Amino acid sequence: MFGRGRKPLPPAPSLETYAAVVEQILPAVGVDPVAARMNTEEGFGWNFQRGSALIEIFISIQNNVGYFQVLAPIMHLPAQGLLPLYRRLLELNLQLTNAAFGVHMDIVYVFSERPLQGLDANEANNIISLVAAYADDMDNKLVEEFGGRLHAKV
Repeated sequence: MFGRGRKPLPPAPSLETYAAVVEQILPAVGVDPVAARMNTEEGFGWNFQRGSALIEIFISIQNNVGYFQVLAPIMHLPAQGLLPLYRRLLELNLQLTNAAFGVHMDIVYVFSERPLQGLDANEANNIISLVAAYADDMDNKLVEEFGGRLHAKV
C-alpha cells in the first residue's frame, strides 16, 4: 500500500554538474573560471576581485538542492566592542536587499545565497554586483565606527 506505484526520486545532481553550470555563468560576468578557481575542502569555489571587494563563490548541495552562494569578506572583528557591532550588523540586515551580514571565523562577510536551479548569467552578475556594492559601501564605515581592520585583498 505505502510506496507502491510511486516512482523513485531522481538522483541529486552532483557537485560537478553544478560546478559546470557556475563555470558557464562566470565568463558572461567577466570572470575567467579557471583563473578564479579556489581549492576547497568540499565542493567547488571561485574568487576574484570586483571593484574593491574580494568576491567568493561557492556551490553546495543541501537536501538534494544546489545552492549558489556569493560572499565578500569585509573586515576582521575588533578585539573589543563586539556587542555594539553585532547590533549594528543586525540593524543593517533589515536595510539590505537579497543579502545579509554574517560572521565566520572572526571575519564579517556580506553574502547572498539562492538555489542554483534557474540561475542565469544576468542574475549571477546582479547578485555579485549587489554583494560587491554593499561590501564596498560598508567596509570602511564599519571599521571607522567599531575598529577592527579591513580584510586583505587577494
